[in-house]
Amino acid sequence: MLKQIIITGITNMSESFICISGFDREEKKYIRPVLSKGQLTEQFLSDYNDKIELGSILELDFIPPISAASPPHIEDTLFHQFSGKVLDKLNKKQFQEFIVSIADRSIEDIFGYEIELIKGQPVLPQGTGNRSLGTIICRKCNVVIDYSGKARCDFIDQFGNEFRHLPITGRDEWIKKPGNYTNVPVRLSLTRLFQKDKNSEPVYWLQVSGVIAI
Repeated sequence: MLKQIIITGITNMSESFICISGFDREEKKYIRPVLSKGQLTEQFLSDYNDKIELGSILELDFIPPISAASPPHIEDTLFHQFSGKVLDKLNKKQFQEFIVSIADRSIEDIFGYEIELIKGQPVLPQGTGNRSLGTIICRKCNVVIDYSGKARCDFIDQFGNEFRHLPITGRDEWIKKPGNYTNVPVRLSLTRLFQKDKNSEPVYWLQVSGVIAI
């Protein structure tokens, strides 16, 4: 099943593995292309007729059924690895405008469940959450580089809720540029279930995929 998605997220994982996600404008939902065996690597970004970047309009041959994965990671969708074609690309301004156009009102609107805190870090408990990807427009946002060289984000949403020290996992440097921003779109996602230590329960951790400021 050929479908076109606009690439909205590219994230570095361990070693050379990556995770990509996009938005299907026809169905108005996020899709995360995944393989039946193994994980995507950096090479995938250069496997087709043009380099895959944020804003790329990518055509892939997906394997039905679309979005049949378990919540909250309902976006996971199998595809035929060598079926892709880059059709076009949005520039940064067009990309930001597109991200704004698909933004949700609140974090709860994205995930369908109220965020909880574990030692100040926002999480969703196991068995909760309607989906794992979304965007909100933040009233205020501050991006810094921490002592280990990793980008971190503090933000206040439109309802005054404040979230601090979230990791920015996006691959591109321009979506984690240090600075103070207002009314800026912030891409959010959930990790897979992760147990931080033997005394804690596995939960989905909230993370920032990117701050879409230009």
